[in-house]
Order: sequence, then structure tokens, then C-alpha cells
Amino acid sequence: MSLDSFSQDPHFSQYCETPLFLNPANTGLKNNTRAIINYRNQWAAVSTPYQTTALSYDMSLTKDKLANAWVGLGTNIYYDWAGDGNLSLTQGNLNLSGVIRLDAENKLSAGLMGGYGQRSLDYNEFRWQAQYNGTYNPNLNSNEDFSQNAFGYFDAGAGVAWSYGTNERYITANDGIKADLGVSFFHFGIPTATFEENNTEKLNLRYVVYGSMEVGKANSNLTFIPQIYWTAQGQLNELLIGNKFRYLLQEGSHFTGLRNSSALGLGVYYRLQDAIVASLNLDYGNFSVGFSYDFNISSLIPASNMRGGAEVYLKFVTPNPFSESSKAKI
Repeated sequence: MSLDSFSQDPHFSQYCETPLFLNPANTGLKNNTRAIINYRNQWAAVSTPYQTTALSYDMSLTKDKLANAWVGLGTNIYYDWAGDGNLSLTQGNLNLSGVIRLDAENKLSAGLMGGYGQRSLDYNEFRWQAQYNGTYNPNLNSNEDFSQNAFGYFDAGAGVAWSYGTNERYITANDGIKADLGVSFFHFGIPTATFEENNTEKLNLRYVVYGSMEVGKANSNLTFIPQIYWTAQGQLNELLIGNKFRYLLQEGSHFTGLRNSSALGLGVYYRLQDAIVASLNLDYGNFSVGFSYDFNISSLIPASNMRGGAEVYLKFVTPNPFSESSKAKI
């Protein structure tokens, strides 16, 4: 048996809600502070589920109302568990970014990521041909020679991001426009990608390109948010495209602060030759919670019955994204 692992990074359908995993340049780019918890459960209908949990926190440093440049600092940790062999990945990263305000509407950011991770595998969970003597007997020797069941590695990433935004002419106009574009790269041939001690195979470089816009329908509560995401790593090539419709449910009180603004988001996305993704999220003041589901439409339909993966997130940001002070610092 070869112990080479065909390794790919975990992925999330709600990629915008994993900003530090998406691009180190997103660190401290838009918020003073931001904390997010993500969870994904995939392929439960086909086999042992693939489960991914991620935690992230980032903040902007040396930033005030008049600042034209600041530093972003953040960290993210994720745990990925997959398959009958309990193949797991645990990794923690530290992100650092530099953000420049080009003018009242444009910001440019560059970021770096450094991290350390560990992969592990439980060989005792596998069944081998040598363990069958008419029936399966786990007490029989598998006759397999395993070098190691876990290894650690260092990792790195880098990226750039551009953010654009114009304010509404007045509070209820809803005619502002926002746009985001980013490019990031991960691994650079640094992390080990095999359980064989004498094998020097490295994890493939991962490329990411993404973009989104927010376009409000003037004098209404409706905002259109078209999004596109592309990533490539080794033999993997993923393209996700779609749109979120966000509707302002309630406008918060501007003077007393006793009532928070809230908005509901509904999204529909297509992952090329793989899945239709439906999402639902609720924004309430500084908090946001969201859910999405992947409906599988690939060649796995006979086994999956269109059941792909479920995903949830919980987010907290400051300042309040509905506040006028937050909009003024786009």
C-alpha cells in the first residue's frame, strides 16, 4: 500500500464567511474586530461524513477615523475530519496585513499567513485483504508496514485584496455600491503531503480568485450581491458563481440605540458540475448567523440522492455594520 495522501484543503460553500481562510489580506480590512465560527458536514448520505470546524478572529490595529493606513492582525484554527480511517487535519495560522486607504472609496490590502498543522490517520480502522479468512477478522495481522500515523508541517500563504464602496445619498436611498476583489496563494511547496517518512512529496499550491458586489435597488430595502469564486489545487478546479438577495427587515434607532437593524439574506449558487447551493442568513446588529446546503447534481446522484453538505456559521463584528459610522469607513 502506498501511504501517499492525495491532499486537498478543506472548503466552504459560504466562502465569504471564512475571510481569513480565503485570503490573508482580508485581515483587519473592513472591521475593527471580527470573530467567526464555521461548521460543515458533507457526504453523510454517501459515506462517513467529512466534517470541518473553523474558528477565526481578526482586528485592525493603529486605526482611527483619520487613518489612511493600518495593520491587521488575526488568527484562524480549523479541524477537518474525514472517512473511515479518521483522516484528520488540525492547523492554526497567524495572519498579518497592511491596509492603505487610497481615497474615500478605495482600499488596498496585502497580507501574509504563517501556520503549523498536523495530519493523522488511524490505520486500525481499515480492513485489509490479509484479515479475511472467509470472514473479516480484525485480530489477524494486516501485513502492512506503516511508517507513521501522524506528521506535522509548517505552512504559508499570501494575498492581495481591493475594496471599494460609496455611501448612500441619504439614509433610505439604498443606492450605494460596494465591490471586493482578491487573489491569494497558499502552501508554496512547504507542507508535507504524505505519511511516508522517506517521501518528500509536498502539498500542491492553491490559487484563489474571488469577487463580489453589493448593488442596492434605489429607494427600496433590497440589495443584490453577485459573487464569484474560483480555486485550483492540483487536480481540483472549483468554480462557484451566484447571487445573494438581502432584504432590510428593520432599520435600527439612530439616536437611542434601543432597536437594532436586521436584514435577511437568501442566496443561490452553482458550483460547476457539482452542486446547487442554497443559503439563508440573518443579520441582527453586530451579529450574523447563516445556513447553507449543497444539493449534489454530479455523477454521485445515484448514491447521494442530491444530498451534499450542510454548513452553518455565527459571526460577530464591530462596529455595527448597519451604523452610519461603519458605512462612513467603507
